[in-house]
Amino acid sequence: MSKIITLSVPDWVDEKRFKEAFMRALLESTPERLSAEELRKLLGIKETEDEIEVPKEAENVRKKDRERIKWLS
Repeated sequence: MSKIITLSVPDWVDEKRFKEAFMRALLESTPERLSAEELRKLLGIKETEDEIEVPKEAENVRKKDRERIKWLS
C-alpha cells in the first residue's frame, strides 16, 4: 500500500538532493526487512538490469582456479 504526496518547494531547493534526503529518511523509518520488490516500489524503480562487466584479468583468474580445482580432484 502506498500514498501519493505532492510537495511544493522553493526554486532554490536542489530537487535531486531533496529527493535523496527524503528517501534516506523514509528508509530509516521503514521496517528492518523489505523484499526486493517492496524496495523497488518504494524507490519508484520500474525496471532493473543487472549488467556486470567482468575484466579480462578476472576471467584469467577464474580459468586458473578451474585448472587448480581439476588438479585437486
